[in-house]
Amino acid sequence: MFERLLGKAPALSEEAAPRVEPELSAPAINNAADSTGISITDIEALSDVLGLGSSLAGPAVTPKTSMKVAVVFACVRLIAGAIAQLSLPAYQTTEKGRERVNIPESALLNLQPTPAFSAAAFWEYIVTCMLLHGDGFAVIYRNRNGEALELLPVSPLDVNVVPADGRLAYSVKISNKAYAFDQDDVLHFPGFGFNGVRSMSVIKWGAYNSIGLELAMEQYSGEFFQNGATQSIAVVKSADWNADAQQSFREAWTRVYGGQGNRKYPLTIGNGMDIKELSVNAKDSQLLESREFQITDIARAFGLPSFMVNQEQKSTSWGTGVAEIGLSFLRFTLMPHLNRFEQELNRKLFLYKPYMVEWLTDALLRSTTEKRYDAYRTALGGPGTGPGWLAVNEVRRLDNLPRIDNPIFDMPYDERLLAGESNDTQS
Repeated sequence: MFERLLGKAPALSEEAAPRVEPELSAPAINNAADSTGISITDIEALSDVLGLGSSLAGPAVTPKTSMKVAVVFACVRLIAGAIAQLSLPAYQTTEKGRERVNIPESALLNLQPTPAFSAAAFWEYIVTCMLLHGDGFAVIYRNRNGEALELLPVSPLDVNVVPADGRLAYSVKISNKAYAFDQDDVLHFPGFGFNGVRSMSVIKWGAYNSIGLELAMEQYSGEFFQNGATQSIAVVKSADWNADAQQSFREAWTRVYGGQGNRKYPLTIGNGMDIKELSVNAKDSQLLESREFQITDIARAFGLPSFMVNQEQKSTSWGTGVAEIGLSFLRFTLMPHLNRFEQELNRKLFLYKPYMVEWLTDALLRSTTEKRYDAYRTALGGPGTGPGWLAVNEVRRLDNLPRIDNPIFDMPYDERLLAGESNDTQS
């Protein structure tokens, strides 16, 4: 599969004009490098891989460690899963208006971009990369006519973007080899804050310290229960303690309170001893309240209300009911991503073609069957409901039903009335 990315495309007929590939030498890997040849970009990437960067709370925050936090995993899964379930039909503008068409690129975007990925898995991977790293990338494999035959997703860690004469050059590592691509042959799906080269990752900018604090609290909670659910304490004896007695007491304490399996029997001690806590307990440190706040804070950075990641919340300004919540989720969370994705696909795949793609978001707006049928009834029109604007076959297509092979069912209600009057006049 990778050999085809190097230009070994299938032979074309003699009538087909060969595609002129852009001349592009391998871009320099180091941008703004110093005398050592190591750039700031390289250092940041190395820090992410090795987990060297620490948050204010202590733990290193990287895409890998962030996905171990339940609320981060839930936010990424929710947004990526929502986009992956949407279809991406193609349209063509005609004299009658915009009409849906079936073109070869539709199979790449909705069924199989590359043999190793289904379309749903492809979009989930792209969105996950965009949320965690800031950008998602896919190499476009074209034939000599410039037609897209395959979309190969690549990890953002394997892509270096370099500005070159007002355009972007991409150095992409595939099978441990670096290849150079012009910007026309790479789908670059940016996140928020795109600066012409890279975008701002949610976990690096919006939720960096919040995720670090959540990791620290999880570590504290785990150690708390691992150590027998006891705080750090000191046993104070009024008299002197010889070394042997002190060690015997420590061993006895460890056997009883040293872990989850050693809490069956109580420890008994003699007179003249007192127990003092040396650390703040979970209640006094408001651990539970802090973890609740971190859920809200991290979800906010991803553009989600906390109730959508199963945090209990008494009220929400996003409305009530599936339709209202779905509309708010689509409008405020998904649409910025979908709009950027659409523009990137249309300018890289259809810039000189009379086609365009647009996400079909109806699946996120569907409410109950009863309400949907009431909306269909109004759209179809009829006595007491107005002229209508949808035909019967158009409504049947929305519910994935086969069309009725009768021209009258391809007309809205007012056109059917006119057609009936014309027939009556002719008769």
